[in-house]
Amino acid sequence: MRFSTNEGGKGKGKGKGKGGKGGKGKGKGKPEPEGPPEEMKVLGEFMHTAEDLMVCKVTLQPPFCVPHFNAGIWTVEKAKIGKVDDVLGSLKDILFTVKPEAGVQAAGYQPGDVMHISTEKLLPLHRFTTPPGKGKGKGKGGKGKDKGGGKGGKGKGKGGKGKGKGKG
Repeated sequence: MRFSTNEGGKGKGKGKGKGGKGGKGKGKGKPEPEGPPEEMKVLGEFMHTAEDLMVCKVTLQPPFCVPHFNAGIWTVEKAKIGKVDDVLGSLKDILFTVKPEAGVQAAGYQPGDVMHISTEKLLPLHRFTTPPGKGKGKGKGGKGKDKGGGKGGKGKGKGGKGKGKGKG
C-alpha cells in the first residue's frame, strides 16, 4: 500500500511543496585575472615601505575619492604594482597601503613615484562623511504607541492595555 503525505492518515505534509533552493550564485572561487584598466587616474604617490607593504599618499586635490579595497594599482605603463590593502588617515590627508604583486619589490620604488588606479575603482568621499540614516532607505518610523497588552513581564503593572513604556 502506498501513502502520500497530503492524503489523510498520519502524514505530516501540508499539501504544498517548498520548491527548490535555487542556484548557488557566483561562488567565491578565484577571481579572473584583472587586466590593465582602459581608463586610469593618478591616485597618489609612494612614500615608504612598512614591513611588506607600500605606504602611499592620495594626491587627488581635493581628495574627493577613496580607493576600493583590493583595487589594482598600476604604473603609468599599465604594469600592475599590487592591490590596495588598507585606507587610513584623516579625510583631508588620506593614505593607502599597497600589497605588492608577486615579483614586485617595494624597495625598488622611490618616494614620489606615481601610483595609478582604474577610474571605476574609486569611491566618492561623501560615502564616508554622510551620517548614517540621513540617506534614502527604510527607517523604523516614529515612536507610535505600544500595541502589546502587557501580560507577564517584570515590573509592577496593573495589567490591562498599556500605552507607551511603563516604569519598572
